[in-house]
Amino acid sequence: MMSMEIILAIIVLILSLILAGVSFIAYKKSHLRPALYLLVAFILLAVKKMVELLQLTEWIKRDLGWAISGLEIIFLVLFVLALWRR
Repeated sequence: MMSMEIILAIIVLILSLILAGVSFIAYKKSHLRPALYLLVAFILLAVKKMVELLQLTEWIKRDLGWAISGLEIIFLVLFVLALWRR
């Protein structure tokens, strides 16, 4: 049986992939740079969640805290860049 933490991580992974898809469609229609930033940010969020899921299920036993934190920082920077109004 899956733990609640794994279930929530899977839900976040699915939502981030859906949002990446929506951002991709928005970028294809508008070619606006903020949509591209959001696309990359949501893909990075999906990668981060996948790494966390692998760590939770103990398929890999390394401490990936630095990698996870780095992906989180990059995600937030891209998200801020997408929302920044010039």
